Amino acid sequence: MLTEIEIVLNRVHMDRLVKRRDRITARLTELDPQLRQLEKETLIYDEKAAQPRRNLLTYLANFHRTEIDQVDSALSRMATGRYGVCLACNGRVEPDWLDSFPEAEFCSTCYRLRERMGSG
Repeated sequence: MLTEIEIVLNRVHMDRLVKRRDRITARLTELDPQLRQLEKETLIYDEKAAQPRRNLLTYLANFHRTEIDQVDSALSRMATGRYGVCLACNGRVEPDWLDSFPEAEFCSTCYRLRERMGSG
C-alpha cells in the first residue's frame, strides 16, 4: 500500500512523464518532415553529401522513439501499481533515483550491475 507521500510523488512523476512525452512527440513531429525534405532534396542533389544529415536525423528519431517507449512503460507501471518497483530484484526504486529518472525500471544497484555486465 502506498503512503500519502508516495502517492503525491507518483503524481509529480506522472506529470513530469506526460510533459516529457509531449515534448518528445513535438520534437519527433519536427524531425519527420526534415527527413522527408532531405529525401526529396537528395533526389536532386548529391546522395553522399546528404548521408551524414540523414544518419543524424534517423538517430535522433530512433532515440526519441525509444524515450517515448520508456515513458509509456513507466506510465503503464503507474497504472498497474508497479511503478517504483525494480524489474530485476522487485525491491523499491529509491525515491531520489526516481526523482532523477522518473522512467527508471530498475533500482540504482540493479541498474549499475546491468551496466557493468553490458546489458544496460
